[in-house]
Amino acid sequence: LESMSCSTPVVSFDIGGTLLEDSHDNPNNYNLKELAKIVNIPYDYVRDVYKNVFQKSNGILNELVGKFCNDLGISNTENLNNFFIGKFSDNNINNTISNDKITLIRDLKENGYKVILFSNSCCLLNNDAIKEIYDLVDGVFYSYDIGYTKDDKESYQYVEKTLNVKPTEILHIGDTLKSDYLKPVENGWNALFYGVSDDESVNCISSLMELYDFFDIRTSKK
Repeated sequence: LESMSCSTPVVSFDIGGTLLEDSHDNPNNYNLKELAKIVNIPYDYVRDVYKNVFQKSNGILNELVGKFCNDLGISNTENLNNFFIGKFSDNNINNTISNDKITLIRDLKENGYKVILFSNSCCLLNNDAIKEIYDLVDGVFYSYDIGYTKDDKESYQYVEKTLNVKPTEILHIGDTLKSDYLKPVENGWNALFYGVSDDESVNCISSLMELYDFFDIRTSKK
């Protein structure tokens, strides 16, 4: 990776899977493929409805589950309700952000970069670990607050307008190829994919610590 200067003064991080690793004790029990099996509806359709309801809306559990069922044209069941209770239960989530990632954010700030969090998330998820760094960052953008996800161009326009920056002045980093790399690039942002891609045109990193070389910054002595 080539080093990048302050020509991109804003560094944007995805949260789940990037700053926070997979948090559920049993993540496979609560993914959308499992949800599609419960409602017996094709995965792609269930995923789209889930995103429109749970990632674009504020509300309590019963309200969001009710809207999800209504949009799918199905009745709520005990299995379905238990799925959502488990998915958003604090008992099934272990939110942690490592000290080295917190130090990375501090170092980016000390080297003149603005740092923001930009996430497709649900208001029901309890991200206590991330809340610990809210005071460190320059903005926190959740899809359920914006009303659009990272698949929607309006979310990028919202961030740009709020920060008063151009698209080319933002670098986004995340672990989902479509919403954290392809869509940001499509909307004029710079991006790094936190993962592995067979496509050689995709700029990838395997560790967030690679950003030290990418931005040519020094490690904090604190």
